[in-house]
Amino acid sequence: MENQIKIMVVDDELGICKNVEKILTKNNYSVVHTQSAAQALEMMKNGTFSLLISDIVMPEMNGLELLKRVAREVPNIKTVMMTGYASTNTAVKAIRLGALDYIPKPFTPDELRTTVSNALLGKLQEMEITQAERDAIEVMDIDLDFGKDAASHLIEPETKTIIDQIVETEQFFCSIGNMTCDVMEKLGTTCKTGTKKNYCPKLKALAKKQAKKSIAFNPKTMIGIDQPFDYDEVVAITGPEYVQYMDRDGFAFLPYEELKKVNPLKAATRQDKLFDPASHPLLKNILVVDDEISVNNNIRKILGKNGFQVDQAVTKDEAIERINQKMYKLVLLDLRIPGVSGLELLRTISDVQPLARVIIITGYASIETAIETARIGAVDYLPKPFTPDELRNVAEKAYTLAA
Repeated sequence: MENQIKIMVVDDELGICKNVEKILTKNNYSVVHTQSAAQALEMMKNGTFSLLISDIVMPEMNGLELLKRVAREVPNIKTVMMTGYASTNTAVKAIRLGALDYIPKPFTPDELRTTVSNALLGKLQEMEITQAERDAIEVMDIDLDFGKDAASHLIEPETKTIIDQIVETEQFFCSIGNMTCDVMEKLGTTCKTGTKKNYCPKLKALAKKQAKKSIAFNPKTMIGIDQPFDYDEVVAITGPEYVQYMDRDGFAFLPYEELKKVNPLKAATRQDKLFDPASHPLLKNILVVDDEISVNNNIRKILGKNGFQVDQAVTKDEAIERINQKMYKLVLLDLRIPGVSGLELLRTISDVQPLARVIIITGYASIETAIETARIGAVDYLPKPFTPDELRNVAEKAYTLAA
């Protein structure tokens, strides 16, 4: 027993703690669990634990706060995060704060065992960031809609039923939505949003989805997935003719060279008037890599007002040429560039300019890519569509860290 690897599990749901313990003890790990992050921290200071497995959404101290404390107070412990409320935002933050992996619930016993094994065997590497970068990561922006007793997030197919409790379907009849709620049944809990705000979030989400399907494309109100800004902002760069020739997915019917002929004066001169380099001796040079010219133009317009000198690349070859010719402190990189396989362009940037801070901008956000890009070194992950303020905030924050 003394030679067993000790693992600390912290989750405010007792059922999940017990499930994880049950799964891992079958692999001869010694598992200790607690429902309090603060208590877990004190126990780890006084014990010899090799691995921490922590939930993220917890009262008093959430999992990201715990990660920061662990890195500072018990730095030799490896960490893995698990959550039933997975997001690209918390995934990137967790990896950058030192977590070796990030597991969305529900997960299978094999997925848990594999992650734990990889973490303990050193197959997963911890991100190395400065203390200033770690301190700059915000960890207090987590919210939770559903209440406690969500132990059924974790399902053990080997035993079919984890919780020794049979719940009647009628228990999850929602009077607000006038139906039996499968979300409540899955979580084994009541819906806090419904009871507090007196509406069914599931029905509201469904209504929004149906409303979107019924709305015909209107370029004055709707810009597609690769057009992250509103109509007026697109027009300010390209002129109204460009938007008139876009389809509902944000792609133009006419090639950009043809569009310039529609209004050549606006297309040729507007981009040159955004920022005067001569008036700014200390340029904040950044590179934007996106195959959609209008997205590049919008980003240049918005960040140009904040004193950035924005270089652009719309192809893989242009991007590689740029990073080989000039040093950048900040790169905004779209994940889907024609001719680019997976994350190869991010890896190239990381190899050629390891000091550059990279922000991922993508209309195809996923937890998996958020984790992988953070592991390679991306400092932020901005799903499209995003607002000008969101863009400014992440750019300024990343550039400040790079300075």
